[in-house]
Amino acid sequence: MESHNKNKPLAILVDFDGTITTRDIGDQVVTKFADPGWESALERFHAGEMNIRDLWGCETGYLREEREAETVAYSLTTAEIRSGFREMVRYCDENDMPVEVASSGIHFYVDAILEAHGFGELARARPVVEYDDKGFGVMVMPDGVRDCGMTAMCKCDRVWRLRRQGFKVMFVGDGASDECAVNQADIVMATGALREICRSKGIEHTPFETFHQVLEVAKTSAGNHHRESN
Repeated sequence: MESHNKNKPLAILVDFDGTITTRDIGDQVVTKFADPGWESALERFHAGEMNIRDLWGCETGYLREEREAETVAYSLTTAEIRSGFREMVRYCDENDMPVEVASSGIHFYVDAILEAHGFGELARARPVVEYDDKGFGVMVMPDGVRDCGMTAMCKCDRVWRLRRQGFKVMFVGDGASDECAVNQADIVMATGALREICRSKGIEHTPFETFHQVLEVAKTSAGNHHRESN
C-alpha cells in the first residue's frame, strides 16, 4: 500500500496502553480499582462470548467515581513511557509530522499520564468515562470520536481521517484492539501481541521494542516527501 503513497506526507497514529506505556495501565486500573464482578466479564471474553468493546464497556461499569482520583494517582506512579517516544515526538514536531494518540483506554488516566510526561499538547482520541446516578462508570465517546462495536474507540476511523487529509498513515500498536487499524494503515509498527496477530494474518509489519526504531522507519518513510518538499 505504501508504494502508492510514497510522495505523501506521513502522519503517525499510536496506541497508548502497552505501546506508549510499557505496560497496559487500563488492565491495572480495572484489576486494582474496579468493584468485584469484573472478573466474570473477563471470563466471558476468554470464552469467546463477548468482544473487546463489550468487555471494556462492562469492566468500566465496575469503576466508581469516588475512586477516580486515587486511580489517577496510582496510574501516574505506575506508568513508564517507552524509550524513544519523547525523541520521536520532538522530531515529528520539528518536521511538521502529525502524531495522534488513538486509545481505547479511559480518558482520565490517558490524559493524566500524557500531561505528566510533557505530552499534553498531543492530539488524542479516547473514550470518556462518565458516571451514573449511583456513581458507576459509563463509557461514552467524545464528539468527533466514533464508537466501534468491536474495539471501543474506532481506530480505523482515525486512520481514514488522516488519509482524507492527504497523509499516508503509520500505525504503531501492541494488541488486539489494534487489529482492525493495521489492516487500514499504510505502514504498521507492531510490538507485543500485535506482532503475532500480524504474522498470523499475513499483515506486513515491522516489529519494534523502542520508539527509536519507530522513528528510524518514520524518517525513511517520510524521506521521499521531505526531499520533494526541499
